[in-house]
Amino acid sequence: MKSPRQLVALSFLLLAVFYACRKNNTENHTAQPTPVIPDLTASISASVAGFVTDETGNPIAFAQVLAGDKQTMTDEYGYFGIAGALLAKTAGLVKVSKTGLFNGYKTFIPQAGKETFVRVKLLAKTEIGVVDAAAGGTASTTDGAQVALPANGVVLAIGSSPYTGPVHISARWIDPSDNSDNQLGMPGDSRGTDSAGYLKGLQSYSTLAVELTGNNGQLLQIAPGKTATLTTPIPSPLSARAPASLSLWSLNDSSGLWKQESTAVKTGNSYTGTVSHFSFWDDAIGAPLVNFTARILDAASQPLTNVPVSITLANMPQNAGYGRYGYTDANGIVTGEVFANANLVLNVLTTCSLPAYSHPFTTTAADIDLGTLTGDLGQNEVTIKGTVTNCSNQPVTSGFVQTYDNGFYNRIPISNGAFNFTGLACTNTSAQIVVVDNGSNQQNTPVTITFVPGLNDLGALTACGVSTMGSATYTIDGVSTTLIEPTDTIDAYFLTTANITATQILTASGHPNTDQQLSFQFDGGTDTGVAHHFSAVYSNGFPGGSASWPVPVPVHISSYGKIGDFVSGDINCNLIDANNTAIHTFVCTFRVRRFN
Repeated sequence: MKSPRQLVALSFLLLAVFYACRKNNTENHTAQPTPVIPDLTASISASVAGFVTDETGNPIAFAQVLAGDKQTMTDEYGYFGIAGALLAKTAGLVKVSKTGLFNGYKTFIPQAGKETFVRVKLLAKTEIGVVDAAAGGTASTTDGAQVALPANGVVLAIGSSPYTGPVHISARWIDPSDNSDNQLGMPGDSRGTDSAGYLKGLQSYSTLAVELTGNNGQLLQIAPGKTATLTTPIPSPLSARAPASLSLWSLNDSSGLWKQESTAVKTGNSYTGTVSHFSFWDDAIGAPLVNFTARILDAASQPLTNVPVSITLANMPQNAGYGRYGYTDANGIVTGEVFANANLVLNVLTTCSLPAYSHPFTTTAADIDLGTLTGDLGQNEVTIKGTVTNCSNQPVTSGFVQTYDNGFYNRIPISNGAFNFTGLACTNTSAQIVVVDNGSNQQNTPVTITFVPGLNDLGALTACGVSTMGSATYTIDGVSTTLIEPTDTIDAYFLTTANITATQILTASGHPNTDQQLSFQFDGGTDTGVAHHFSAVYSNGFPGGSASWPVPVPVHISSYGKIGDFVSGDINCNLIDANNTAIHTFVCTFRVRRFN
């Protein structure tokens, strides 16, 4: 496990609708901020850390995370940390990818030498239809979005060669009035460049992600000179205020900023427009921005760390769709850009997106610093503290406390054998807690804590008893190989699909079925015992690269822990080589951390 890093400054962009609520700027002579063309060439060295989850709030392990010139993967808690990356000064970008899910993009204004905290929700890449490339056709989502492809209008994304055959259309509609979608699933940070290249804040009415793939999984795009038609529903809370027409903006996945490209027209409760390529597309209005800063403390004058914050238009409900979200840093500071000339409300949110504290304010054409805001967060404020010793009963000097479950995902550093953290949680939240000693690679067994409002003193904890290092030893025809972290990558994760209800994949040093030192899949749920079986093992220790047996072979599972704990077991059997009929003896013992 990697050492935790102190979480520091994060920018966010928050916006509010105000064009519909005010007269023409020329008529009322409202001063406007000087237009800015963003410089994306200047870079700074900064860090970024955070958590990646799926749409149900569960952590996503082994997601690839790219920030500037560096990359990493999420751990079993969905946590990642990248230090000292070269990031665009105007728009730092974190890109997260995982097979079967749309890419996640979080844009922020990095602070030189400091660390930004983000949370990213990856959206399911659901296939909504298959059309013939030659004939074209339309596919629809269950919530009313449509993608219409032209005839003979699809090419390979790499090389632009014409494509013929079935086109698989995957799409996901993002509802701007859904706080969860807005807070975590919306890509970028709601900044974009208009047709003149000026930086704007986007007021979103409907957003759609689209991806085309061929029969062999190859990525497709719209052919040059062709256009596709997108129809996206307008959420009911936004329908009455939705303008007759607005701009279509596409997400630039290199800069993390949206780009104004075409126009969408309102028909009934939907917007329809044409696009020349596929990406995330946003039906939105752009507005001028000013810089914003605030520091948020609790009633005890302690900074609130990594708590979600939104800014919305005053006198609008939370589901009005005009709020955008960010997170405070380790000092309680939130900074970024907000709409100019607007009456806004800053909301400090719980993990379930409900406001715990609100502060109204008004912007002009000048930058704004709200200074220090101190609020009574009541039942939603949770402070956890305690001490941590290692197996030698000495204070842990390098380690962390990990909380998880029910949206309360936090990586809390241990300093000189102690930790103290104040955050916001939904009422009566319970979470699992693991304390880790990086020095000895030991942790405790995960425990469940039900938090009460205010102080939760966890007392003296011990990071001991469970090794944080996974391992596996396998023997083929008497020749043994031992794999152990961190030298080797050893993963265990639960797989559930339409065809496989509960299968555990065990992988060591690579990806399944590809030049493996060891990889096998066994069936069954999370029970211990011998109610598990496998049919094949992939390993470069076999002459044919794999071996199998005609009937399922039992796997003995001695322990099947919760997320963050370990799966342990052993196998002893004969297997037939894939290249010939030679029979090999195979013995394996393993202890692998469970990642989901």
